Amino acid sequence: MTRDLPPSLRSSAASGLTAAAAAGRFELQVCVSCEAVQYPPREACYACLATQLQWRAQDGGGELLATTQVHVSQNAWFKERTPWRVALVRLDCGPTVITHLHSGCPPPPARVRVHAFLDVSGQGVLIAFPAEGPPDIASDSKLLELVGDR
Repeated sequence: MTRDLPPSLRSSAASGLTAAAAAGRFELQVCVSCEAVQYPPREACYACLATQLQWRAQDGGGELLATTQVHVSQNAWFKERTPWRVALVRLDCGPTVITHLHSGCPPPPARVRVHAFLDVSGQGVLIAFPAEGPPDIASDSKLLELVGDR
C-alpha cells in the first residue's frame, strides 16, 4: 500500500524554494535588473520581464491579510486532515504569499512571520507563524504532520 502524501508536483522555477527550505532558509526570487521580489516563483520578472532572477534570503515578516479553512480537498492527504487553515500574507519585502497557517496566529489584521519548510513529500512549503517567538511546529499537530518530525 502506498502512503498518501501532500501534492509534490511543482514547476521547475519553484526548485529554489525547496532547496532553500532544505537548508532551513526562506528565500524568494529577486530580479537582478529591477530588484522586484517575485512570488510565486517564475521564469521572468513580473515587473520588467528580465529573466535573471536570483534566490535571496527574506526576513519573512508580514501582515496577515486573510484566512480561510479548506473543508474539501481532492488530494487524499489533505482530505483526511480537513479543515485545513491557509492564509494570505503580504510580506514586508513586497509580494503576497499563500501559506499554511499555524493555529496560534491571531485573526487578521495581524503581524506574522513566514518560514519555509520541507513537507513530507519533500517539497518546500510556506507556513505563517505568530510574529513573536520562534516557529513552534510542535504546538500545531496538523502542521507537525505536514512537515514530519523535523
